Amino acid sequence: MEKRNVLLALMQLNIGGAETHVVELAKELKRKGYNVIVTSNGGVYVKELEENGIKHYVVPMQNKKPQNMLKAARLLKRIIVDEKIDIVHSHARIPSFILGKLQKKMGFPFVTTAHWVFNTKYGLKYITDWGQKTVAVSEDIKTYLIDNYKIPEHDIRVTINGIDTEKFSPEISPEPVKREFHISENENVITYVSRLDESRSLAAKQLIEAAPALMTEIENLRVILVGNGDDFETVKEMADAVNKDAKREVITLTGSRTDINKLIAPCRLFVGVSRAALEAMAAEKPVVIAGNEGYIGLFDESKLDVGIDTNFCCRGCEASSAELIKRDILSFFSMDVQKQNALGVYGRELIKNNYSVSRMADDTIAVYNWALSKQKEILISGYYGFNNSGDDALLTAIIKNLCENKESPNIVVLSANPKRTVLDYRVRAINRLNIFKIIQHMKKADMLISGGGTLIQDGTSTKSLWYYLAIIAMAHRRGLKVMLYSNGIGPLNKNMNRKKTKKVLNKVNLITLRDDASEKTLKNIGVTEPRTLVTADPTFGLDRGNNERGRELIINAGAPDNKKYIGISVRKWSSLGADFEDIIAKLCDYAQVKYGLFPVFLPMQSSKDYAISQSVMRKMRYKSVVIGERYGVEDMIAIVNAFDVCVGMRLHSLIYAAINAVPIIGLEYDPKIRAFMERAAQRLHVRVETVTFERLKSLLDECMENYGEIKEELENSFKELRALAAENGRLAIELYEKGSVDG
Repeated sequence: MEKRNVLLALMQLNIGGAETHVVELAKELKRKGYNVIVTSNGGVYVKELEENGIKHYVVPMQNKKPQNMLKAARLLKRIIVDEKIDIVHSHARIPSFILGKLQKKMGFPFVTTAHWVFNTKYGLKYITDWGQKTVAVSEDIKTYLIDNYKIPEHDIRVTINGIDTEKFSPEISPEPVKREFHISENENVITYVSRLDESRSLAAKQLIEAAPALMTEIENLRVILVGNGDDFETVKEMADAVNKDAKREVITLTGSRTDINKLIAPCRLFVGVSRAALEAMAAEKPVVIAGNEGYIGLFDESKLDVGIDTNFCCRGCEASSAELIKRDILSFFSMDVQKQNALGVYGRELIKNNYSVSRMADDTIAVYNWALSKQKEILISGYYGFNNSGDDALLTAIIKNLCENKESPNIVVLSANPKRTVLDYRVRAINRLNIFKIIQHMKKADMLISGGGTLIQDGTSTKSLWYYLAIIAMAHRRGLKVMLYSNGIGPLNKNMNRKKTKKVLNKVNLITLRDDASEKTLKNIGVTEPRTLVTADPTFGLDRGNNERGRELIINAGAPDNKKYIGISVRKWSSLGADFEDIIAKLCDYAQVKYGLFPVFLPMQSSKDYAISQSVMRKMRYKSVVIGERYGVEDMIAIVNAFDVCVGMRLHSLIYAAINAVPIIGLEYDPKIRAFMERAAQRLHVRVETVTFERLKSLLDECMENYGEIKEELENSFKELRALAAENGRLAIELYEKGSVDG
């Protein structure tokens, strides 16, 4: 392995979870062959780094004072150049902000780690830079980053707070600390470790508050508080008051220390949160998890899930209190020694199996490798940003499929509403009509995906066809690999459009198609050069919907909760007969009377479907509802999961139903509907130009008579189509990485 120079930057190196994380990471990276340099404003851990052969530079990044930040920027720039830094890794807001500015000028690979949640008020979120890739130390911090900073989910990697289980071990002798603080053999020691800042010291003060009551129940109680900070004097005053009343030293404050493993050794029980709690577990000490963020309590297997979810910080848990701490400490000391020891053994095994320093370093190295690979962008072009659920589903599925085949692909979407696309899909997006932006990104891209759907057609307009062909042609001229990703092709009615399509598509690298009819159309117009495969619509790669959630949304729209539902998806179209709405209205009434199916209208694109849905509803004799809210893809699939039958004119209403094995009746307004129904082995479909009530009624009757058989057919076709849909992403990443696809 090539030796890499890594710069780890943080505010300072005093007692704290993030600081300890960086120290352990630096040492483990060095063991794994990296040359590690650390920058901070200094602190007690500098000595430990230097003893392990890790160079430290003092850089004033401990506050937001302009003079310090300017000085820090100058020093960091010099360090990066002089030390020939290959990758910069920041661990706090201020260093990240400064280094983010430098990265834009110097171009070094830049990653960050989020150890905590930050205040985002008063514009503070805008002085935070999360780099090209972010490491989060827990799932809840990952969620925080997504919700508050809109970081794409695939640009975040969750790691652990790795613990050195040799350093923190039950084998560490307690005797040196006992001698230092005059702890006798018969004393029952409780240890607390944390930075004693006001934002961290709540549990320490609550432990002191509980101490007088604990002393009446626990003989020879001794509490050791380790740490320093801006709340130290308040904590000391409280401790002094308890000691004065007890006429002995019950509470001992050690101040700031780095030999935490030795200070933990004499205790029978540990109180604290986060990394300090994990270190105590590694030392085989039972732990009460309590802190400013909340309270988990005496840790055992029943508390594991909430511990992992909150990174043992208690975020979102009940508030900590002196009463809760007292309750669990007394509960612990009332146990027999065997049970007490079992808690310690369980904690150590948990750390050894799941929280090793080596795993933490490996997670970090994987992020470094990603950043060093300098991935070029993958541009995705399609009908995105128009609030069309079908196209939303396609983009969701394409991104999901790409991410399943490559970690954190560098995706940029061409969208009609870039801000909305960024929010909904956690990817970067640019305006699909901003030619200058598109050209700019094509210079940084290696591949264009012309996304799923029926983009190559002139049934709606020649203008849209020429737009998509122009994007493809631009990408080809600039040397990008180009893939048509599970497209539907046609109709192509005009001769000039067929010629233009043939010319452009014969130059692309790979075409995957969602049905055989599209393949036939391409061959008919003379597209024969690219490798072409029939796969399946990307949407089949999405998960089935939650039935309970779907019923909830339908009921929220005004439907009764004790009914079966027939879903109706219709749209305006030029070839609809004058009586089309009357026919659909009569079918809905018939479904209610004959089969007890309550009609639920589902606009897939509200701007085009809502009005016709309401118009049909007004023609009905019986009540129905329309889903008027705009829901995301997951909720839309859940709604369809709650249907018992789906009558669909929109292709993706039928695909949503097929994913959920809901029997379907297709209304063919476009050849793609017939092509899909045949692909899914479904025979119940009719052209909208020739539909009659009698014909539609007979299809519904046939559907209900063969209900079980149809569900089974859909189950089988779904499995096959899902596997084929997965091929799209695999082939796309193979083309991106290798420049071609095998076979």
